[in-house]
Amino acid sequence: MIGLFGGTFDPFHMGHRAILESALAQLNLDDLIVMPVGRAPHKDRQTSFAAFRYEMAHLGSQGLGNLTVSDDEIKEPGIDYSYHTVLRIKKERPGQEVTLIAGSDVLLSIDSWYSPADLLKEASLAVALRGGDDLDLILEKAQTVQKTYATSVTLFDMPTISLSASQLRQLMEGGDPVDNLCPPRVESFLLQYKIYDFQEVSTALGPEAWQALLDLEEKTWQHQSQERRLHAASVAQYAARLALVYGEDPGLAARAGLLHDLAKGMSLDKQRALASRYLDLAGHDHESGQSSMNPQLLHGPASASLAMDLTGELVGPLSEAIAFHSTAAPFMSTLGEILFLADKIAYDRNFSRLEPIRKLALEGQIGRAMLLCLEEIFQALERKGESPSPLSLEAYEKYKSRAWPVGNML
Repeated sequence: MIGLFGGTFDPFHMGHRAILESALAQLNLDDLIVMPVGRAPHKDRQTSFAAFRYEMAHLGSQGLGNLTVSDDEIKEPGIDYSYHTVLRIKKERPGQEVTLIAGSDVLLSIDSWYSPADLLKEASLAVALRGGDDLDLILEKAQTVQKTYATSVTLFDMPTISLSASQLRQLMEGGDPVDNLCPPRVESFLLQYKIYDFQEVSTALGPEAWQALLDLEEKTWQHQSQERRLHAASVAQYAARLALVYGEDPGLAARAGLLHDLAKGMSLDKQRALASRYLDLAGHDHESGQSSMNPQLLHGPASASLAMDLTGELVGPLSEAIAFHSTAAPFMSTLGEILFLADKIAYDRNFSRLEPIRKLALEGQIGRAMLLCLEEIFQALERKGESPSPLSLEAYEKYKSRAWPVGNML
């Protein structure tokens, strides 16, 4: 028997872990699959980036034994329903039965799910009983579901944990601690990435534009490792925040963040070919562009080329910002500066002068932030015995010429 536990996990909290622990202890499962949803059919709010939710599901379920976290629904385009997920699991594992593991709220609302008769023909239900549940109501509903859909409903106990993901989000949005409400690894992740600290961004974008970003993340999913996805999502949020500071389009800035490292995991030969293609299309000279630079920097123009393919857009502000996000350039637009800085100072980063650079950037002093950030990069390269790219040096001289003494910026 395969247990399937789906959810948005936004965030993953101790209630989720308690259900998993109880299911593993009380149900005779051969495997338990934790499935973060892609586009949730029953949610009317703006969910967080899938990379964050997938990571929290991993972190929150670690150490629970025979359990896997799947990105199957995240990879599927559009809304993916449990019925389709169950069919895929049964096709991949012929002969195995599937049981849907859920709280009592799912049992009570199962009739509103997509094609419940077909779903419960393919899978049974295992429902966790939580403290405070109306047991008589649940027993009555379980009997009705079994009779109506000719399926089995198993009830199992779990510890009483009175919290919800929405309550946790409200606490974090208000800056309140969530001690012991999430598994420790999830709590540490939330403290670092601060994914619920961007309410001004989601408000400014609105549901439609935010969903467009989630759809774009879905398109990039297969192109990046989980480490890259986390960085891209973090940069996207921070770039959108900076865009609001400088009167730029937060949606465009977030898109640049999601796309900026698309080619980073490719071979150098592929990166070089893509970089050359972009530089030709954009009319940049290769020597002053990036194709002959440090191989670690090729992913900028290479990612710009891939981004154009993925979005169907021509050379423009988006691809230009992506192309030079690693080096900076003297001809950068404000969007380019925003992406360059967000890539260096997003919440997944950690280096000595990060906070002063963040402070300058958020105070509207983008030129000073660029100057200090470039200086920090030069020092890091010097420690490794490497030299800055010519474009970085040209950009540095541009910002330095504005007579901003670095020593007076802190």
